[in-house]
Amino acid sequence: MIKRNFLKNQDWNPSLIIIPILLSFLISLYVLVDVDKSTEVLGYLYSAASKKLENIYELGAFGVIVFLLILCVLPIGSKRILLTERPIFNDLSWGAMMFVAGMGASILWASPVEWAQTINSKPFGLDSSSQGIIQYSQAYPLFHWGFVGWALYALPGVAFTIAILKNPSVQLSFGGILVPNNNLIGRIIRNIFDIVFILAILAGAGVGMGVSFPVIAEMTAYLIGIENSFLFQIIILFTCLGIFGTSVYKGLEGGIKRLSNLNMILVLIMLSIILLLGPTQFIIGNAIESTSFMFEKYFQMSFLSDSSFAQSWTVFYWAWWMALAPFVGTFIIQISNGKTIRQMILGTIIIGSFATFIHFYILGGLTLNLYERGIMDIPEMVKTIPSGRIALEALLTLPGGYFLIILYAFIATIFLCTTYDSCSYVLASTAMKKASLRPSKLLRIVFAFLLIIQPVLIMSLEGIDSIKYILVLSSIPLIAIYILMMLYISKNVFKN
Repeated sequence: MIKRNFLKNQDWNPSLIIIPILLSFLISLYVLVDVDKSTEVLGYLYSAASKKLENIYELGAFGVIVFLLILCVLPIGSKRILLTERPIFNDLSWGAMMFVAGMGASILWASPVEWAQTINSKPFGLDSSSQGIIQYSQAYPLFHWGFVGWALYALPGVAFTIAILKNPSVQLSFGGILVPNNNLIGRIIRNIFDIVFILAILAGAGVGMGVSFPVIAEMTAYLIGIENSFLFQIIILFTCLGIFGTSVYKGLEGGIKRLSNLNMILVLIMLSIILLLGPTQFIIGNAIESTSFMFEKYFQMSFLSDSSFAQSWTVFYWAWWMALAPFVGTFIIQISNGKTIRQMILGTIIIGSFATFIHFYILGGLTLNLYERGIMDIPEMVKTIPSGRIALEALLTLPGGYFLIILYAFIATIFLCTTYDSCSYVLASTAMKKASLRPSKLLRIVFAFLLIIQPVLIMSLEGIDSIKYILVLSSIPLIAIYILMMLYISKNVFKN
């Protein structure tokens, strides 16, 4: 029955289901055949690409912010998104779903330790004894996880919105909006664009799981008193599959909305407790100082050239955001029914950035305070100890730390599940022939299962570095697609 529906369902686009799946498996197979060799080759290609394309990534990412802000002040900004078969969400639910889809559990992996990793990477040649290194170490995470990244998410959303305004039945994919011709060459190019679209999402899913599950598994294993083994990580993975598979089956209102709202409430509770029980005055003062320093050095960090730090960090992050953007940008459209383009752009950039900053302010401020008081040498610990373990030990320094670990692990799990049910929903929507159609429940479940296969294969041989390289390399074609999207938006804005 499933096979017959898969082959004959007239609402589905089988080529956008079968081809990306086969390519994803072939890439995974290449990694698994010889993990060390494939990692070496992919690492070399990544290093070469980041060096050659450094200025393109930096200038282009900054240009996207400028471009979107210009759109906000033009008449196109007041155009309203209208999707006939999508619910209208209030601002709180909309912001919650947008943030958890765009960020996921990765923020809980990065926020406690990224300042220490930045110190170890020596931006501008500074080391741990240099004056100003702490300021840079606090400002760079805000820079890398803030305005630029959320702008990169918003751009596809704007392009898809304009396409829907022109044709409500358009297929929400790069090929669907950028290649109008339906001749043979047009269909070939469209399929290539759409395959890049879906492969970028699958690669992004691999990295997201690769960095998130160690945090969840580490804390869960500690709580129940067992070893954090590979088998245990697989059990946690399939537990999450059950949660986000059920959520995506229920759809936007019945599942994803509820999980997102629950998650944001729990996050606010946890961060408030840490702020109150931890070094409150230090965290608040450090948040103000780091934000001011980020704005002061924003242009310097945006255009740092010929730097191994920028190539290893800034290029990587811009490429990572771009690779995730097809999924997040599409999902933002799915939940933005009734909002204007201006509201979508500013809401995505401001809400997304501010919610991200709060995590770095509080979790990063807690670990920085422990470092400055000589309690935990975080820069040394991150060299050998997983982020999840460091966060765990930092929480244990607070009153009621054990219960905070329970809350932290639960939030990380819900974060991850909410991201992946959103991702499954988007992949299923992309595989539909028309944007106006709700993705079928069967297709949502199919993609929910597909999302975990590649990460399981890579995790089994500890090949997560290869997947990171694949994700960044997969973003290179997206540079051209981003340029085409900006041209597409400009053409339609000034045409009207």
